[in-house]
Amino acid sequence: MFTSTQLPWELKYGPGDSLWMTTRTGQVYRIHNTNGGSTLLLDHSANVWQVGEAGMLGFTFHPQFATNPYVFIVYTYTSGGLNRERLSRFTYSGNTLNSELVIFDGGNILASTIHNGSRVVVLNDNTLLMSTGDAELPNQTQNLATFNGKVLRMNLDGSIPANNPNPASYVYTRGHRNPQGLVLHPNGKVYSTEHGPSANDEFQIIEAGRNYGWPDVQGFCDNDFSASESAYCTANNIKEPLLSWNVVPGTTWAPGDLIWYTHPSIPEFQNAMLITFLKTSKINVVRLNASGDAVTSQQDFFAFTWGRLRDITAAPNGDIFIATNTSPFRIIKMRATGLVPVRVSDLSYNCIGTGQVKITWHSNAEQNNRRFVIERSTDGINYISLASIQSQAPNGNSSSNLHYSFVDENTGSGLYYYRLYSEDIDGGTHLFPVLTVQCRGFTAMRLVPNPARDHAILQTGSNEMLRVKIFDGLGKQVYRAEGRGDIVLPAGKCCRHSV
Repeated sequence: MFTSTQLPWELKYGPGDSLWMTTRTGQVYRIHNTNGGSTLLLDHSANVWQVGEAGMLGFTFHPQFATNPYVFIVYTYTSGGLNRERLSRFTYSGNTLNSELVIFDGGNILASTIHNGSRVVVLNDNTLLMSTGDAELPNQTQNLATFNGKVLRMNLDGSIPANNPNPASYVYTRGHRNPQGLVLHPNGKVYSTEHGPSANDEFQIIEAGRNYGWPDVQGFCDNDFSASESAYCTANNIKEPLLSWNVVPGTTWAPGDLIWYTHPSIPEFQNAMLITFLKTSKINVVRLNASGDAVTSQQDFFAFTWGRLRDITAAPNGDIFIATNTSPFRIIKMRATGLVPVRVSDLSYNCIGTGQVKITWHSNAEQNNRRFVIERSTDGINYISLASIQSQAPNGNSSSNLHYSFVDENTGSGLYYYRLYSEDIDGGTHLFPVLTVQCRGFTAMRLVPNPARDHAILQTGSNEMLRVKIFDGLGKQVYRAEGRGDIVLPAGKCCRHSV
């Protein structure tokens, strides 16, 4: 609905029943929620230091905006030969933002071309949280005398709240690398996303006075980063994340911002966290337990559909708006249409032999469906068509559970992405979640016996040196091993019950 030459950073649904957006180069726009027409409210580019990831960053509104029309904005700037970060308040009047008042600076939030944070959120007690990155100075995150690698808490006038962990300090939490998501949940908890260095991106609860471990701990206190992680966690009151995305070694997903979505118009998203990701260009839907202190499930949507995704927000009517981080920079509008032509479940894959991948799925309902199309990619961006599979539904319409499958016989070792979409009789298409597949070119593995009493053997059928990691249902690593051929695994970690 909106395209810009300026890279968006923060996107919020705000006053005037419209979108508000900051750009990294230093502008603030108000955007009409249906026709995409934009109004430039502020051009602060002359005062903003913009190199790499630095620039104009997060913002939020005063909670009583009607009587206090203030917008709080974080941006980086240069002073005394150093690059720094500050929080300023601007007044909204007559379709402009003006009358800048610096709320928090102090001169010792250093800025860099990467790792600046920064999100801001106002809490129910009218205090404000601001996240900062380590600015490539990881050792500063544990230093309580500095403000990098922290979540800071302040009153709306910039003073220190009397009930901060230290009443003489803005520091609310420490030990952060690059927290780029911050949201207040209706349960009163604050949730954050944070970039890991080469693994261990995090989703976590922000609690007053806690230490989040960086640079000595990555992800969980499970010694996967160093053998001293567990001891450090015990000695330093480390708060572990709810999720640590430990993907292919040497890579991260790079989570952006997140929202708590409650509207019933999109049932797949209702009462869940929606998290944007940059590197995998997707929305991750995370569901929590009733207490909000544990993850019960997560599911990916729209992977590699629109490019890198920076931010997300929602309107009161349930419409969702997504800001892309790939040129041309866009705002994507998503809304429920009331019609779901094809409902797909159990979309999955199996490595069934050397160079063979079997894709299977069920359709629970089809309306005016002509066919399914399967595509494959080696980079998650450029896809080639593999197969067209005609709908089994009579005249494209069915309410029965129909089974589909396809075998790709021409793969080798390495990482592949498979994309499935349906095509309506009238030519409309509907994309389903992307499958990420890595079969490494060897035959299907077997775990025997299963269930097991003491130990089980993972029969890999490969002479390659393999690294095996076992994760529980919440993504926490519980065991790792290396070996060739048959690898022995303790039953308590893999298969005490049938899997």
